[in-house]
Amino acid sequence: MAAGTLTWCRFKDEASQLLRHSERIKDGWEWTEVEVDQAGGSFLVKKDVVRPTSERVCVKNCVPLDDTDVLDVEGSMEEADINTVQCEVKETQYYRYQYHVLYSTSYCVPVLYFIASRPDGSLASLDEVWSSVPASFQSRLQDDRWTFLTQQEHPVLGCPMFQLHPCHTATMMQPLMQETQDEEMGSYLVSWLSTVGPVVGLNLPLSYAHIGHVT
Repeated sequence: MAAGTLTWCRFKDEASQLLRHSERIKDGWEWTEVEVDQAGGSFLVKKDVVRPTSERVCVKNCVPLDDTDVLDVEGSMEEADINTVQCEVKETQYYRYQYHVLYSTSYCVPVLYFIASRPDGSLASLDEVWSSVPASFQSRLQDDRWTFLTQQEHPVLGCPMFQLHPCHTATMMQPLMQETQDEEMGSYLVSWLSTVGPVVGLNLPLSYAHIGHVT
């Protein structure tokens, strides 16, 4: 295998380790088998991840409250008009995410697919998903935003999903795996997911860092 890549067998082994740890800490990872005998035909799934994606500021007319002022019925409307001020009310939108971690037989690396649903159940647009990417990542990915984050057909299910493109994964992972100096020390899958997941709101608990290490 080329540096920075992994085999389908190793992907499945590391996925099994991740699932065992997920079961212990109850954070919801599952294994879905569709094409059982085919490389890349099964994958990891994490459902129902709810996260804020944007914060909207609405300007409304408000009447300041003052306990020392008692308005009579006739004068209340006039007094309210005089004292009305512009108030900012923040409303946060929450979207529901579902993540799939697949194995790419073309690149020999894992690939992250996901969908994001609005509160009414409709799917979020690519622009909406990009706007939810943390600012620290947006500044670094601005030039590659539409090649790094794309909409593709799910290679197993055939439905449209968003994808973090795997073309640079092997290059990114090569130095990370060289640091271990041993294929059995540390988890490629956890290292990769900890690196790319936060871009789209998928964060692993720190306890996953112990997977694959000999104690």
